[in-house]
Amino acid sequence: MDSVASLGSNKLFSLAKQFAERKNTEKIIRIKTRFTKTVYNLISMKTILVIGSSGFLGSNVVDYLKKKYKVIAAFHKNVIRIPGISTFYYNLNNKDYMKRVLSLTKPEYIIYCAGVTDFLTCAKSPRVAEIVNSFGPVLLSTSADTVPHRFIYLSTSYVYDGVKGNFSEHDVVLPETTYGKSKLAGENYVRSKSLTYTILRFAPIYGIGSSFHPSEFDRIRMKLERGQTVELPENEVHSFLSMDIVLKAIDWVIQNETKNKTYNLGGLTKISWHEFGTQIANTLGFNPTQVVPVKAQFEGDKDFSLNGSELVRMLEVDPLVVEEGLDLLKKKLVLGLPPGLS
Repeated sequence: MDSVASLGSNKLFSLAKQFAERKNTEKIIRIKTRFTKTVYNLISMKTILVIGSSGFLGSNVVDYLKKKYKVIAAFHKNVIRIPGISTFYYNLNNKDYMKRVLSLTKPEYIIYCAGVTDFLTCAKSPRVAEIVNSFGPVLLSTSADTVPHRFIYLSTSYVYDGVKGNFSEHDVVLPETTYGKSKLAGENYVRSKSLTYTILRFAPIYGIGSSFHPSEFDRIRMKLERGQTVELPENEVHSFLSMDIVLKAIDWVIQNETKNKTYNLGGLTKISWHEFGTQIANTLGFNPTQVVPVKAQFEGDKDFSLNGSELVRMLEVDPLVVEEGLDLLKKKLVLGLPPGLS
C-alpha cells in the first residue's frame, strides 16, 4: 500500500512539475512577445518635433501626440520637463545650433506651434513678430534640409480681411493686423522653402492652457472667478474652435501625409468675442453680466469665420458647436485633466 501511495505521489509531483515548467515557458514567451512588440512600436513610431511646447497650443499638442508617437518637445523661454519626452532649448537666432540639434533628433515631422499672437505686442514689436511668426519656420525648415521631414505650420484666420466671413482656402488673403501679416508671411515662406508641408489655418482656439501660457478661455474664466468685469469685442465674429478638434486635425495630417496643402478649420458656431465670453459664463455658472461688450480695434464689423468643410469631410469629425465644446472643458476642469486629454 505504501509503495502504491508513494508511486501515486511521485506521479502527481512529476505532473505538477511539468505543469509548472509549461506555465513558466508560456510566461517567458508572453514576456518575449510583449518586449518584441514594444521594441517594434518604438522603432516604427514616427518622430514628431514640436516647436513652442510650453505654450497653450504646443503643450496640448505634446500631451495628445505622445500617446502615439515619439515626441520631442522644444522650448524657448520657459524650461519644461515632461516624463518620457525628450526636451531641448531652441534658438531661432542661431541656425548652426538648430542644424546640429535637428541632425541629431532627425524628426520626420516638425510642427510649428511657436508664435507671438498678442495684437498689441505684434504692433509694438513687429520685428519680434517677424522673427517668430515669419522667419522662424524658414530657419527650421532650411536647417533640417538634410533630414527628410514634413513641415506643419499652424496659422490663423487673421490672414483674411474679415469683410465677408466664412472664408475658404480659395479666398483672397489680405490681413490688416501686424499679427495677420506676419503669419501670412510665414505661410508664404513655408511654401517657398519647404519641400513637403501642410498649413493649417485655425479659428481662435479654446481650451486649457499651460502653466506658462494660459489660454483666452483661462483668462476669461479666472476673471469671472474673481468677480471682475471681462471686456470683449462685440463687432468681431469668429467660428471658435475646440482644442479637441484641433488635435484630431493635426493627427490626421500626420497619419495621412497630405502633400503641400492648406486647410481652414473653424467650429460650427459663428459668434462674437462678447457672445463667446457670455457662453463661458453661462456654462461655468458665473454671472453673464460680468462680460461687457466693447468695440474691437477694427473699424466697423468684422467676420473672420472659417469654412473648414474640406478638412471636416476628410476628418469625419463634427467640429462641435460652442456649447458642446465648453461642456467638455467644464468636465475637464471638474476632473482635473491635463491639456490634450478628453
